[in-house]
Amino acid sequence: MIFGDAGSSWCKVFALGDDDIRVFPTRQVAGDGMRFDWGTGHTARKRSSHFENDLIALTKGALVLLDEDDFTVLDLGSRDAKLVRFQGRRPVKLDWSVGCAAATGATLEMIGRFYDLDLNTLDVGDDWTPVTCGTYAVERIMDAVSNGDPAGVAVARFIHGLARNAFNFTGKPERLYLSGGFTLNQPFLKALGRYTCVVPIGRAVPLIGLYAFAAQQDPGLGTVPEVLVKSIGNRLETHKEVD
Repeated sequence: MIFGDAGSSWCKVFALGDDDIRVFPTRQVAGDGMRFDWGTGHTARKRSSHFENDLIALTKGALVLLDEDDFTVLDLGSRDAKLVRFQGRRPVKLDWSVGCAAATGATLEMIGRFYDLDLNTLDVGDDWTPVTCGTYAVERIMDAVSNGDPAGVAVARFIHGLARNAFNFTGKPERLYLSGGFTLNQPFLKALGRYTCVVPIGRAVPLIGLYAFAAQQDPGLGTVPEVLVKSIGNRLETHKEVD
């Protein structure tokens, strides 16, 4: 049985019995003719025997992973930002920010390649670039560089702006569980940690949700495999800046 979370840029795939999650560019999905038994994500709908909406898969996965009653989860990846807020372990708000590349990883990846930057080495300071649209943010970065600012400094301000937008989008919670590709971006985690206690929970939360749905249909599947939850529990990493 194959579970797939196929977003706009990256695809995460777990096959039952495997000891790891495969991550590769989504463009390979079409070329390889890949199909999923259970799928979610922007490009998985027509390739899945059972398809779940991104927000629903995220919600289900979060409930499997986390045992708190009231909490907020943000999934921030290449194309969009997805938000689920829980009260009494019931989702009370589901939101989806899409259509503007300002809040997504695709813009940041392209900028990093353009300026040949290792994004994880950037030092995020107090300044930020107000980010309301990715196109304008890129324009501001390029203008800053042309005016003499180092590219790394300009991009770091952009990352700080993304973090502020993410914090505002989620309703400014005291603790925020972060899912998606941005859990791998250390400058973003540091910037967001200025505003809230960030708990990265990895990129597999929607896959965990898919597995839970499949196990409801076929109880013989059993509990979610350890490989999907190996970064959870005592190994959760928190980020919070100290004033």
